[in-house]
Amino acid sequence: MKKALPFLFLAALILLTGFRNPPGAARFSEMGDKSVTEGDTAQALEYYSKAIKIEPSNPAHYTVRGFLLLKLKRIDAALLDFSESIRIEVGRPDGYLTRGLVYSELKRDREADADFTEACRLGSRDGCRFAGQ
Repeated sequence: MKKALPFLFLAALILLTGFRNPPGAARFSEMGDKSVTEGDTAQALEYYSKAIKIEPSNPAHYTVRGFLLLKLKRIDAALLDFSESIRIEVGRPDGYLTRGLVYSELKRDREADADFTEACRLGSRDGCRFAGQ
C-alpha cells in the first residue's frame, strides 16, 4: 500500500491538471504584456486577441491591443480597436483622447478635433487643451 500512494498521488495530480480551466481574459492580457516586454510582439498580439475573444465587452483589451498595433505601425487596425473601445464605453474620455492623438499624427485634423472636443466634454483636461478650449 505504501508503494501505491506515490503512484496514486501522481495519477490524481495528472488528472486534476488535465481538467484545469483555460486561462481567462485577464491572464491572456497579462501574458500579452509579458510578451511585449520580452519583445515578442507577434505573441503579444495573439494573447491580446484571445483576451478579446473571451471578453469582447471589455474596452481595456481593445485599447491595449490598439497601442500594440500602433507600435507595429498598423494604424488602421489600431484605429478600429480604439473605435471599438469607444463604442463599448462611450462615456469614457480616454478612448476619444487616444484616438484623437492618432488622428492628429495622421494629419486628420477634423477627426482629431472632434475626438478632442468629445474628450473635453466628458471631463478630460487634456482633451480640452488639445481642442483649444
